[in-house]
Amino acid sequence: MFLTPFRMKTFSFQFIRYILGISLILFTLNACDSAHQVVPNVYVDFSIRLMDPEFNSLTIPGNSLTVTGGVNGIIIYRISQDEFAAYDRTCTHDVNENCKVYVDETKLFAVDTACCGTKFLLLDGSVSEGVATYPLKRYRTYFDGYTLRVYN
Repeated sequence: MFLTPFRMKTFSFQFIRYILGISLILFTLNACDSAHQVVPNVYVDFSIRLMDPEFNSLTIPGNSLTVTGGVNGIIIYRISQDEFAAYDRTCTHDVNENCKVYVDETKLFAVDTACCGTKFLLLDGSVSEGVATYPLKRYRTYFDGYTLRVYN
């Protein structure tokens, strides 16, 4: 079957409408995703020796320590004898508010007490209660038995 000039114009018009429709759908989906605010990427790469007195609390699993770095500081949490987690203190609910999380008295959660009240589990940074939908920004860690490296 051959396309006549009339059918070819109709086919071209329908094809253009189809492409525009798909583009509009993709743009809309991307716009929804870009509404999600993320904690800005900043360079993080430092090492601490656990034997230094200022880091002594990190020798015991379940303890944490807040250090400078990242966007609003970094919480380092010792999960087990050889596993650590490091999280940016910026609450992920509304990054533009620039709210910080603090380790609570149970030493199990980081809580945004000033803005939205979201609680994040220190084991994995996930939201355990509150309005935030994204976990805390996590930095990579490496522990050689003496020195802990935190980096991205």
